[in-house]
Amino acid sequence: MSASEPMQPSSSSSSIEPNAEGSPSERDHKRIGPLAACLESLAHVRKASADKAIAIRETDKQSVRLLRGSVVAALIFLFLPLAGFAKHAIICLIAADSFFLLALAIYIVGRFGILRVMSPRHALVCWQLMLGTSLFAIALSINAVFLLLINLAGQHLMNH
Repeated sequence: MSASEPMQPSSSSSSIEPNAEGSPSERDHKRIGPLAACLESLAHVRKASADKAIAIRETDKQSVRLLRGSVVAALIFLFLPLAGFAKHAIICLIAADSFFLLALAIYIVGRFGILRVMSPRHALVCWQLMLGTSLFAIALSINAVFLLLINLAGQHLMNH
């Protein structure tokens, strides 16, 4: 079942989930297109992000700061070879990659616990979103490497 498909209501009224206002509506059970579902979901997350009533754990705030700091550190390490440290380029690249991957792992692992308190359906959909996003990122990375290799091979062949 995809996120844009309607929930299958059972005979009991307790299976109907409330909408954002707290009451079930007919709109919650109608199928909408993927683009509309995506746009509505983004708007919903934007609204939730701006809601000051939603409490964010301090550990989550710390992992966001750590992730932001690791991006800055990674950028610094990536540009150090251009600033005259070319002989240390590999070390800088490994350091940048390590900082970012460690911070990203802490960020992700710190949020996995939410799945245990969700309804089974929501936990499954969230898991599928995480898995799909991971596979998408892997596919983009592999394609980026292929494009880089094709570009480098083309330049090499043109020079010979």
